[in-house]
Amino acid sequence: MKLAFEEHGEGKPFVLLHAFPLSRKMWMPQISAFKSRNYRLILPDLRGFGESHSFSDINSMEDMAKDVAELLEALKVEKAIIGGLSMGGYVTFELFRLFPEKFAAIVLCDTNSFADTDEKRESRFDLIEKIEKNGVQSLIEAILINSISDYTKKNNHTLLEQLEKSFNEVNPKATIAALHGMAQRNDNSKALNGNSLPALLIFGKEDAVTNLETAEEMRRGISNSNLILIEDAGHYSSLEQPSRFNTILDNFLSQVKF
Repeated sequence: MKLAFEEHGEGKPFVLLHAFPLSRKMWMPQISAFKSRNYRLILPDLRGFGESHSFSDINSMEDMAKDVAELLEALKVEKAIIGGLSMGGYVTFELFRLFPEKFAAIVLCDTNSFADTDEKRESRFDLIEKIEKNGVQSLIEAILINSISDYTKKNNHTLLEQLEKSFNEVNPKATIAALHGMAQRNDNSKALNGNSLPALLIFGKEDAVTNLETAEEMRRGISNSNLILIEDAGHYSSLEQPSRFNTILDNFLSQVKF
């Protein structure tokens, strides 16, 4: 499956995979920060999102990872720094499981290496039913308000409006396909055990979707990892506190050797 994508700059290949239910547009604050910093920033739209309009009834994280691998092959990228936020992190784990040789380093933001619990899986199925009945408005009610920090709610109404607009523009059938895929994803909690790959974990300190307990468990399970928390940020940490996020990322990326 051919993915829509954009790339900026020249240098170390650096791939960022977006969160559910957003698109590559979520990385705009990172484009401005990194496009002139000796990085080749590659930003795909995962299947069903943004301008990647094709999707299946169930979009598995494995299939999304294979799409990204295909794109890297087409771009002649043999090795890259690869990372993702939330669903993009799930896809990053699958990409590592399938194609570990593609990684120079890994960046995991507000995501989860564990498979869904039964309770979480049921909540995804409940959300699917609501979307089928009421459309994408159900996403806004179930996800958006619970994903961002109290600080963002009080102080960044522009971002809140932008996120609501993005949620409203998404294809409801694509969100259902992705929800099925997330519910069925593999447990990758041991995927990086014993691996010397440099790993950075970035989490919003107020992330209520993938909480700090999960973040700490992931740090303990990934051998060569560093966990950094961002104050006044929730699940969309790269958007809620982009300056802090970019500084953390830049410090890590500058140390990665190919």
